[in-house]
Amino acid sequence: MHKIEGDTTGRPPTRTIVGYSLVVVDGTNMRIVPLPRRGLVRIGRSSRADLEIKSASVSRLHANLHVDNELELEDTGSSNGTLVGGVQLAANQRVKLDTGMVFRLGEVTFMVQGRQAEVSITSVRTPTVKSLEAQVARVAASKMPVIVTGETGTGKTTLAESIHELSGRRGLFLRVNCAADENLLVTDLFGNEAWQQAGAIEKAVNGTVLLDSVDALPLALQQRLVSVLDENAVVRVGSAERRPVDVRFIAATGKALKPEVEAGRFLGDLFYRLSGATFHISPLRERRPEVLTLAEHFLAAAASPELPPFVLTDEARAFLLAQEWPGNIHELRNACERAALLAEGPQIDAKHLAVVEKPAAPAGRKRSETLIGSPTTGNMPSELRARVAELERQRIVEAIEACAGNQRRAAELLGISRRTLSNRLDEYKIARPRKGIPDDAE
Repeated sequence: MHKIEGDTTGRPPTRTIVGYSLVVVDGTNMRIVPLPRRGLVRIGRSSRADLEIKSASVSRLHANLHVDNELELEDTGSSNGTLVGGVQLAANQRVKLDTGMVFRLGEVTFMVQGRQAEVSITSVRTPTVKSLEAQVARVAASKMPVIVTGETGTGKTTLAESIHELSGRRGLFLRVNCAADENLLVTDLFGNEAWQQAGAIEKAVNGTVLLDSVDALPLALQQRLVSVLDENAVVRVGSAERRPVDVRFIAATGKALKPEVEAGRFLGDLFYRLSGATFHISPLRERRPEVLTLAEHFLAAAASPELPPFVLTDEARAFLLAQEWPGNIHELRNACERAALLAEGPQIDAKHLAVVEKPAAPAGRKRSETLIGSPTTGNMPSELRARVAELERQRIVEAIEACAGNQRRAAELLGISRRTLSNRLDEYKIARPRKGIPDDAE
């Protein structure tokens, strides 16, 4: 084995963690969500959430992740609670999260992963990135607003983050989802005087506001935004006071805005004020030679610092090049990070990258009888599998306690059959409740 000069252990060098991702396990579905380099990430069922979780067990705005050099999790007064290490957080309580830690929001499981390399579009010097670099650097140094266009998953948000970081502006980078409910969006953007709540425009002093999906911004709020751009001042909902602001706007959209202006769905006044500079990111299917470069980068970022780096087999390379990647870079990154979890060694094969869609269950058939999805759990590497199993065991114990030892009711609470619960009790060596507890049969 090749040794690095000065290394006497023969192990790969330790890599510095530069960011974090979340493994999200919801029933039989598993996905990997990269976190921004810094800022606030709201997690919940609402479209206002930065990380939207489609689970009835998760509150509309369930918890906040505070991301910087460290991670902190805060419960925001959720209905079904936030558990970290088996301990339920009090409302507004914040706890530090370390790499490898598991937490739960309602019935959805999360695990923190560290990244050893940047995973944004601008961190890999592909031909597309090289062609953007000089233009981005010039525009970033100015205060002009910017429009970034491209399909879903092409990296519009991360390009906007790069513009902010290169700009030298020391304020916050805040993303606002313009496709959210209008009543909530107006407060998110402009603030609310009655609630003494500042909006993103006011909070981003000497910073940047990303207007994500700006084409979905309601016309009334478009007109209000025109006033902000004209006057460099914001007026909160319910107030007449003009508050001076120093903020740069970056608008991201998957649509061409000129046709939207012509159709009357987007104000020309706003379009021309936002379009100081425009960047378009091409879809991945139009730049296939970059797929392997990006895939290798994402796998390097997902690799454990203490293990050999991942290597793509010829079959895996062929698979990657044959895909259309409709979700673009986000889909490719998720496939690579999922493969890193599924592989039990350094070799990544096509089977690790392929996500097989399961046929729909026949009408009336019960849902999957596993607490954490069988398509992923059985193939997870031992460390993650052990952590998920630990959490699953904890959930079973909690359910039995909540049902005073009644196994039938505990099984119903967990959404599994009585027989599956019995098998889990044996598998995890959980002491069975004493006999004689009524209503404990199928």
